[in-house]
Amino acid sequence: MRTLLITVAAAVALALTTGCGADPPPAPRPGAPASSSVPAPVTGPQPPGPGPMGRGPMRTAPPGPGGCGITAGWTTGPQEAGAMAPEALYLVRAGRHGCFDRLVFDVNGPEEAGYALRYTDVVTADGSGEPVPVAGGAALEIVVRAPALGYDSSGHAPGRLLAAVGDRLYTTDQLRDWAALREVRFAGSFEGQSAFAAGVRERLPFRVFTVLDDSYRRVVVDVAH
Repeated sequence: MRTLLITVAAAVALALTTGCGADPPPAPRPGAPASSSVPAPVTGPQPPGPGPMGRGPMRTAPPGPGGCGITAGWTTGPQEAGAMAPEALYLVRAGRHGCFDRLVFDVNGPEEAGYALRYTDVVTADGSGEPVPVAGGAALEIVVRAPALGYDSSGHAPGRLLAAVGDRLYTTDQLRDWAALREVRFAGSFEGQSAFAAGVRERLPFRVFTVLDDSYRRVVVDVAH
């Protein structure tokens, strides 16, 4: 009898094994990644947010193969060009490069735009004469000879306020780790030109030039590190 029971038990076990196969692997928990899933991309720190007129500082570019020889011959003295642009100045952007910090003033048209730059004890608002102080050891007054009369009606941001006098376009927090620039404020628009106060670490050499880019005029200011 004992031998018969062992034989029957063995036969039943063999039938179960061949008929049903092995148990399937357990389903993954909801929300748990499968073993073959691709890891999520790692994201770095995000750039600071934009000021009233800006899009946030542009990314840093390293020095070129020649080092910082590009800044040789730049000056701390006044620089000026006289052309008056009829179209609106609609955007101010800031960017870091390996040898200098850059400000770009975008004008909504191809005509040449003049400028006037100088270091001063304090920049004053164009028209009212009210002081527009900035952080840093030196204040660079930047005048772009293009109007910014309340809002840009030329198509880029119709009906949007450009800036009020004294508005910070780039704050000390946004420019905290920059080598040259410390702060940028709007100093008003008067008689067809717009003024800005740029706080600089000290009276560092700078250059200014204009470029025509896709029918838009850009006034570029570079301040050496």
